[in-house]
Amino acid sequence: MDAALIVVAMGIAMIAVEALAPGRRWPSVPGSFVVRSARLPTFALVLALGLAGSASTAWSKEDLQSLGEDEGIVIGSFVINVEKGEAEESGLAFLKGRKAGDSNYGVSVVEKPTVMNEALGIFKTSYRFEVKPEQEFAFIKKLPAGTHRVRKIEQLGFSNLVLDLAVDFTVRPGQTTYIGRLAVLLPSRVRLLSEARVKVTDAQEEAINLLRKEHGDSVFSSVVKELMK
Repeated sequence: MDAALIVVAMGIAMIAVEALAPGRRWPSVPGSFVVRSARLPTFALVLALGLAGSASTAWSKEDLQSLGEDEGIVIGSFVINVEKGEAEESGLAFLKGRKAGDSNYGVSVVEKPTVMNEALGIFKTSYRFEVKPEQEFAFIKKLPAGTHRVRKIEQLGFSNLVLDLAVDFTVRPGQTTYIGRLAVLLPSRVRLLSEARVKVTDAQEEAINLLRKEHGDSVFSSVVKELMK
């Protein structure tokens, strides 16, 4: 067997091991990261069991205008950027993983669970936003008051790669809150244990401009800024 075939066989064997080990998990980064730091914290893409109990984020203007006593509105955005890969890749480039720019990504938001519930995978509510690479996705959403968490980003399609996160934000009753832009930088190809960089920035004006055409001006008349962390 020549050297090229040996390399291919090793790569296929490694992929097979990952596919057959759904319980293998890379430890999540504990706590929250500092949003003001110029350094980007590093997370790992991990093999996960999939998303359960997610719901769409469809809503209407009327829904936003009818807040309950224990509800608030949040405004924010997600953007997933991909590093540029090599202009000409070899025939073995697939061993580095799937092209990150060829997939959409599901961003999951849950009410912040207790330590016990998180360990058991029990989440009170769950929402998923679908984000396309290199396109900012702005959202405005009514949620129950309390602390919520951007819990994970999963690569959609024929993949079970998940970026575990623990980025929290607070929903205040009767208040419209801007929570920031969550930006993720992925390598050009992703696979198990590929590294991604995550940061939160203030892009309030850009987010509101993206949303104003559909929702008008009134909902943005009194917005309080409280960034994710």
